[in-house]
Amino acid sequence: MVELADRLSEAAWKIRNLEDYEARLERAARRFDEISRGRPEPALVVYETALMKSGHSEDEVRGMVREFRETFEDEEEPLTIPYASGIMNVEGDGWFFGDENLRVLTGRLLGQFQHRVAQYNYVDEREVLKRWADGYDTRLFVRRRIHETEPVIGVVGGLDLTLFQYLRVAAGGNTLVPTEDLSLALGALGYEGDAYEAIAHAEGLALHLELPAPIVGEMLEDLGREGFAGFPEPPRESAEQASPPEADTEDTPGADGEETR
Repeated sequence: MVELADRLSEAAWKIRNLEDYEARLERAARRFDEISRGRPEPALVVYETALMKSGHSEDEVRGMVREFRETFEDEEEPLTIPYASGIMNVEGDGWFFGDENLRVLTGRLLGQFQHRVAQYNYVDEREVLKRWADGYDTRLFVRRRIHETEPVIGVVGGLDLTLFQYLRVAAGGNTLVPTEDLSLALGALGYEGDAYEAIAHAEGLALHLELPAPIVGEMLEDLGREGFAGFPEPPRESAEQASPPEADTEDTPGADGEETR
């Protein structure tokens, strides 16, 4: 654990000492803020996550979600999870890029969260999703690599780790999505491993940088996309400075010329 903490501290130093660190941080924070402010109602956050499984780009998915919202939003009837679920039950597959499986996935996710919302009195849907995203059980199930058995939504078939993390971030969770670009950036910092390890390393890095994990995720995404590998190296103490002087263990002569015992 000490070695891992030292490595994370070193990686944080490398990022913090990039010449353009402040500019990168500002860009990542601005993008995350734009995405966060553009997040729709919780029901549509779930809908957006399910559509991401289609393979369409984020812009295409968000365009579909925006169109759904503009079509069905009503001042007298907000797009709550039950209301949106009812609409999707009677609308065609066109709202799911023609894929019936996406309709099924969306319905199951909405059903799971509708049940969870019902368990909380006087807590709005957005807060319920955020509590789930950052909840101890949710984080524990990811750390143990058993997210698919998570008792709220992981039991829904077709929700892989990437989508699971996408939903957590979209719900306001302090985590990130383990993309290929993010893994490339971590690799350049000396970290190798699978998606679960990428999440753990990046979240640990965020703690050392004292930044929200989604913002660090955005920074790593940019670095990975660029193929950046020119990280500065932290200063090293010389071996003599780093190692304490060895104590003299040999017997030394006393003042009278005899050995001191």
